[in-house]
Amino acid sequence: MNYGLNQAGFPTDDFERTCDIVSTAGYDGVEPNYTADGAITTDAGRREMKRVAAANDLAIPAVSTILYWEYPLSSPDDETRERGIEIGKETVDAAATFDADEVLVVPAVVEPSAEYDACYDRALESVRELARYAAERDVRVAIENVQNDFLYSPSEFGRFLDAAADAGPVTAYFDIGNGFRWGLPNRWIRELGEHISKIHVKDWLTDAHRPTYPLQGDIDWESVVDALAAIEYDGWITAEVPPYPSSPERMPAQVLENVRYLFDRGKLEP
Repeated sequence: MNYGLNQAGFPTDDFERTCDIVSTAGYDGVEPNYTADGAITTDAGRREMKRVAAANDLAIPAVSTILYWEYPLSSPDDETRERGIEIGKETVDAAATFDADEVLVVPAVVEPSAEYDACYDRALESVRELARYAAERDVRVAIENVQNDFLYSPSEFGRFLDAAADAGPVTAYFDIGNGFRWGLPNRWIRELGEHISKIHVKDWLTDAHRPTYPLQGDIDWESVVDALAAIEYDGWITAEVPPYPSSPERMPAQVLENVRYLFDRGKLEP
């Protein structure tokens, strides 16, 4: 396995200092988020980020963004949807500069009043457009399961991936915590199987209905580890958790210790 930390958990706003902390903690990579005004939006900024990561022996395996929530790929508003597609293409360009093989994509945001089938069709066409663009740059589109009231089951999720993949490589970026909210993550993992290209790790507190740090929630991690072993997954495991409110620089090492405890040994032991 390779272990990474998503920008949601970066302990500082300074990328160089963050990379030093993350590298010292023992991670293999960092996963930056595309933001509207970050260094990642310019070619010079991307190249500097790539240099800094490499100087700290860190890979950049993927690029994510939270902007799909503001500009959904399923939006009935053409201007909003097109902006979401443009953001997706910009993340692809960043990934190509970083030599990252994937971009994380949230395919839809379905509001209670929305027509589900129409959202599905718009999301599918948007993802296909991104997949065509990404394929030309040797980058894959990885769809994450999130709390967006879309693709409620692993079978529906898999059908969506298959339908989009006629335009270019489209995979599943499986989030274990989000999978727990929609059922049992081990069942999602076993059914999605080889569709899964990367894993996000966080735990989930059922009563509080919120995410938390690995081994501090209600997920049955033994079943998750067994399911990943069953599909012979051996790729990136990336923590997507917030920094601690106090002493945020201590979170990366402590989370990695627990994640390695789960996945390095292939099973939980006393």
